[in-house]
Amino acid sequence: MSKTKKVNTLISLKDEVKEKLREDIIMFKLKPGDRIVETEVAKRLGISQVPVREALRGLEEEGLIHTIKYRGAFVTDINPVEMYHMFSLRAKIETDAIEAILPQLTRRHFGELYDIVDKMKYAEKDYAVQSQLDMEFHRTIIEWSNVDVFLHIWGMLTNHIRRYITLLNPKVRILPEEVHQYHQFLVETLEERDVEKAKIVFKEHIMKMVEK
Repeated sequence: MSKTKKVNTLISLKDEVKEKLREDIIMFKLKPGDRIVETEVAKRLGISQVPVREALRGLEEEGLIHTIKYRGAFVTDINPVEMYHMFSLRAKIETDAIEAILPQLTRRHFGELYDIVDKMKYAEKDYAVQSQLDMEFHRTIIEWSNVDVFLHIWGMLTNHIRRYITLLNPKVRILPEEVHQYHQFLVETLEERDVEKAKIVFKEHIMKMVEK
């Protein structure tokens, strides 16, 4: 194997491991305080420790794990105060994006959002799939803004927000059908092309989990 191919393989494995561990953390298969043992992950996945080690570094940069010297890597706790500020920052990013893009949105754009909403309806029995579609819906709007820093920061915030919503889900008792209904209403609001109204509705939608 050439040096370049070997490096690309390691990068690909690192990303795959990071995505797997990230989803395990978000869906609480790995809970706050759980230790992630590099050797055990490598053995379970049938790979070397190198991509696992790189994946853990990436997750630490995202704030989903923290490393304690001589003890290892642990899933971070969820801080309610920090979560409030994360939701607030996400709301600011999304409403700024909406202000920039709403006048230029076409029927095709609205159609893309409705397609995602339809998938939410058919995924009502699978919370994990609905959660991913929720992320896809809002990420699509951010991508349309063509502001890279919005997408980068939003992505990091969303990982923490999805984990927080997973934690709250049994308590807030959001019915599966309501997820698709909420997002259909968001698209209908965008179709009115009232920028200030859309910003208010999206902010309320995003902040409702931390303002109960």
